[in-house]
Amino acid sequence: LPTMAKKNTKKTKKRLSSAEISQRNEQRNQKKEICDILKNIGFEKLSYIDGKEFNYEGRTSELDDIFIFENVILLTEYTIGDPHLLKKSIFYDRVNSDKKAFINFMLQEEKLSSFKKYYQDNIKDKYSINQLRVKILYCSKKSISEEHKSVVNDVIYFDYHIVQYFKSLTKVIKKSSKYEFLEFIGIPFNEFGENILGSGHISINKFSGHILPEEKSSFKEGYKIVSFYIDAESLIKRAYVLRQEGWREKENIGYYQRMFEAKKISSMRKYLTENSRVFINNIISTIAENQIKLFDRKGNPIIINDKGEFEGDNASTNVTPALIEINDECNIIGLIDGQHRTYAYHEGDDIYEPHIAKLRKIQNLLVTGILFPQKESKESRLKFEANLFLEINLNQTKVKPKLQQEIELMITPFSNIAIGKRILKGLNSNGPLSNLIEQYSFEKGKIKTASIVSFGLKPLIKLDDIKSKDSLYSLWENQDKARLKERKSEEYQILNEYISFCITKIRDLLIAFKSELSSDKWETYTPQNPNGMLNVTFINGVLNVLRLLIENNKISDIQNYKEKLKDIDKFDFKKYKSSQYRKMGKDIYAKYFENAI
Repeated sequence: LPTMAKKNTKKTKKRLSSAEISQRNEQRNQKKEICDILKNIGFEKLSYIDGKEFNYEGRTSELDDIFIFENVILLTEYTIGDPHLLKKSIFYDRVNSDKKAFINFMLQEEKLSSFKKYYQDNIKDKYSINQLRVKILYCSKKSISEEHKSVVNDVIYFDYHIVQYFKSLTKVIKKSSKYEFLEFIGIPFNEFGENILGSGHISINKFSGHILPEEKSSFKEGYKIVSFYIDAESLIKRAYVLRQEGWREKENIGYYQRMFEAKKISSMRKYLTENSRVFINNIISTIAENQIKLFDRKGNPIIINDKGEFEGDNASTNVTPALIEINDECNIIGLIDGQHRTYAYHEGDDIYEPHIAKLRKIQNLLVTGILFPQKESKESRLKFEANLFLEINLNQTKVKPKLQQEIELMITPFSNIAIGKRILKGLNSNGPLSNLIEQYSFEKGKIKTASIVSFGLKPLIKLDDIKSKDSLYSLWENQDKARLKERKSEEYQILNEYISFCITKIRDLLIAFKSELSSDKWETYTPQNPNGMLNVTFINGVLNVLRLLIENNKISDIQNYKEKLKDIDKFDFKKYKSSQYRKMGKDIYAKYFENAI
């Protein structure tokens, strides 16, 4: 018989398009970024989790990754496209409603067998199931609206700007970043690791030192200075760099963490290893007054009232020996100067770590801490910290220009530029421009901000109602508004009210424009999306319409604006070049508002 030819059953591998290759690379990079961050903190990644579908309480779902660090379990989801948060919400709700039940489910589910193995090898003999802490970590490359976040509760949103913050932090100080990360995911340090095996109460430490009253420092009335020695490990646990908000405030991302210079810290670790000597310079800090108590050498409390004044027998104007009692909590000592000397003792993974691990517990650093009066506003404190940082660092080392600019915005919060940046942040948080305004250099396809602040917002929000009648300030009916213009004003409550007023009035007009334009136009313009109208020219054009409405006493409500803008979809926005937003605003006003009743 003739030999039959063997049928070739080998499937031809599908060739990916350039877009698909790009998407896969982006997915791979996102996952690596987050894995590296968590590994630096101390988490271990379980194997064979990604893509394993399972059924939990009648709901089919899957997990991208599981990370574990001591008694903390992170159920991790990655996404680079449009967030599919709402689709996962039912599963998340079921996990969060009974986390103990889900842990037991993972121990029984064959497709999650790597969890059972890790549990038996590393957890079972150390922690009970009740002592485990489960968190859902949702990692989205694209911004998620606050409206969606508010619907899906008890999820930790590892937004991309926060990823960048922890990426820069963990890259330099490695496992010592666990203190800040635990606070980010909402786990008190006394519930982490072996701490949960104890009483669970916040422990207290006392350190020997001195109190320097303002008479001996020439600081502002009520500002006390305490100096004390504290071991490096205890200081790192309690410390934050310049801004307590850290990951909480978007404007911190990037610039503030650049104050950590990896090479400088590495050279200091080498010095500590080779010389075993403590750094003798003092660390300059601020300390949250509600986290500290002062005692005289006999153990009697030293009372300071909310104005920063000594009470009773403690009313001394001399340097006073004292015991400083500080809560054993994270994020309560703000480092103004000396962050490199402090974090040279961090818990790392380099060749110096075995030696520095010993020094971290025994070597003491001299800390000079500034205590603010309790009545001092948060804004005044931040402004003081920023001023002091610049005073110290500009005289010592070159501060990066971008970092200096960001800090100077803190120092001048009443400037038009600072107010404009805050207004843009508010417009980006919700409403018709939600998540459409660029906040960071890594964001692509969003509306640039610099020209909007300088040429669109600055003339619209200027604090002057005498020479010009086209600003929101002139429209604002607040009897105390003149206080914003006072030199060295500290009327932060009035400032916040003005910013909210501006956001509301701008948003009203934008809502009307959005409702009367076709949906494909209310997208950011890019070469790939030529129908999109949202760019700097359009936004500044609308802001100029608002200036003309103010000047001609035609400010109204959303519904009235909608009626006036009925045919705005036919308006030829494309004919205006990048610098013609003033002309665009005049033409829109003339056509749709000027002769309206």
